[in-house]
Amino acid sequence: MIRIWLPADTYRRLLETLPAWSRVHKVLTDATEMHYAVGVRRVSCDLPDALALLQVAERVYPESAPLIRIAIRKAPITPSTHHSLPPQLPPPQLPDLRGRARDLRPQLLPLRALASLHLLVFSFQALHFVDRVREVLRRLL
Repeated sequence: MIRIWLPADTYRRLLETLPAWSRVHKVLTDATEMHYAVGVRRVSCDLPDALALLQVAERVYPESAPLIRIAIRKAPITPSTHHSLPPQLPPPQLPDLRGRARDLRPQLLPLRALASLHLLVFSFQALHFVDRVREVLRRLL
């Protein structure tokens, strides 16, 4: 059982946007415990209902979604809750890397790409030098 504490404003907004026939609306209306001094309502529900409430909250009132996420995360996992989760996919199989050690070495850049990289770096240095010479000549003349 998951217990979600919702402020009164959040509870009211979520309840107003849902149709009366929806499952999440029933979960919210069944929340009987209300702390009047603080204006907080406690909603107790199962994991599928909490996930449905989270989806509605993300669309309607995104500021309330972290409250519901935290409640879901902190909820203890019971065997009945665990069975309602979709089955997990098997872990991916790792490829056999034996005999492929040569493929794991870093690849060297082709000579043409390396030469163009050096030319680009040299041109920046040359442009800086030409700019400095132009500045010196301008000051002298």
